[in-house]
Amino acid sequence: MKISFLSPAFNSEEWILTMLDSIPKEYAYEIIIVDDGSTDNTLAILQDYQKNCAALKVIVHPTNLGASVAYNRCIAEATGDYIAIIDSDDHYLPAIRNVLAQVDGTFDVYYYNMIIKNGFAFIKDESNRYSLPGQFKIIRRSLIGDAKFTIRKDIAGDWDFNCALMDKNPTSKYTNEFAYWYNYPRENSECDLHQRGLK
Repeated sequence: MKISFLSPAFNSEEWILTMLDSIPKEYAYEIIIVDDGSTDNTLAILQDYQKNCAALKVIVHPTNLGASVAYNRCIAEATGDYIAIIDSDDHYLPAIRNVLAQVDGTFDVYYYNMIIKNGFAFIKDESNRYSLPGQFKIIRRSLIGDAKFTIRKDIAGDWDFNCALMDKNPTSKYTNEFAYWYNYPRENSECDLHQRGLK
């Protein structure tokens, strides 16, 4: 299976190398990063990383358009059989290889679990497939269709994206692997960037 790893980035110079290094390159058909108008060294770091990573494609938004626009652009540019979204301030744990090894085309969605920086664990299962949207999953690209990250004042844009996917009743596998480290809580996290420009 060809897997596209996708990440929007805005002023992520502190974290983006850790994120990129956590992606198992042997599974990366392509890595697409949308630099959403960063004003720090994020773009320079990405361009330098490209020199030794042929899979990395960098798309530049000259101005900051917001996280949802950047997520949607990443998805639109992807060409793999599956997509894996990872926020630029997070990183995969070693168990992501155990998840990726299971992506064989049998299921529409392959789920894993998440640990946040204060040690709390989010466990993904059937009971919370709607209520925990997040970056818990590897998704068959053809499933996505018209599902979009939205721009709302009341909730992050991944809520509507996830609900649209779940409404399609995808076949799912819950791997129970702890494979994602979520850099939260912190100021100016990716989840806060969903609200950029809306206040």
